[in-house]
Amino acid sequence: MPAREHPPIDASRVQAAVFDMGGVLLEGGPSDVAAFGARVGLDGAAWEELRLAIFGNAGPWSALERGEISLESFIAHLADEISKAGGSVDLELASQFMGDRTPMSQRERVRDELVEWVGKVKGVVTTALLTNNVVEWRSGWNEILDIEGLFDVIVDSSAVGARKPEPEIYEITREKLGVEHADIFFVDDIGQNLKAAKQLGWQTLLFRRSEDLISILEEICAAK
Repeated sequence: MPAREHPPIDASRVQAAVFDMGGVLLEGGPSDVAAFGARVGLDGAAWEELRLAIFGNAGPWSALERGEISLESFIAHLADEISKAGGSVDLELASQFMGDRTPMSQRERVRDELVEWVGKVKGVVTTALLTNNVVEWRSGWNEILDIEGLFDVIVDSSAVGARKPEPEIYEITREKLGVEHADIFFVDDIGQNLKAAKQLGWQTLLFRRSEDLISILEEICAAK
């Protein structure tokens, strides 16, 4: 196994550990969206252009994650745009843009070892879930995880009306945690979400391997 590599953090400073859901504690997420074009018959270039327009920070996906539109209307828009681009899709297939109709309630996606470590870290620092999510998927969480048991603070974009990487959601999270920005460790699988957090002083990790995250969580536990 390759040596563990991650950016250095000041574990002694960490008073709160903040975790992303999809892409970190759950497998999938952006990688499923990236692969969806092939499922609807679009070539790489056509899907990439459409994906950026729909799932980018100014697109309808962002509005959905802020709770401004419904999942039903988003799926209808996605299906319509795919058809206009020459793809083959119906509403049922369009609803599977993230691999499954209900991606946040699929038990097989859970990275159990990481969930176990969230529980360990909660014993020494405050824990938070910071997730860009969809109102209609919210109820699926507790079908697969004890969300309230794992996290002291839960910040759901669709509940607070702001999403990563918008600065407001990080300020909301810090206020709920009751610590300074520099006292927060945050792991996410999307670089722009971490960049926004780092600008506020958060310590961050771009998730690539479970081993790297566990190494940092071990440091945090050992420092307390």
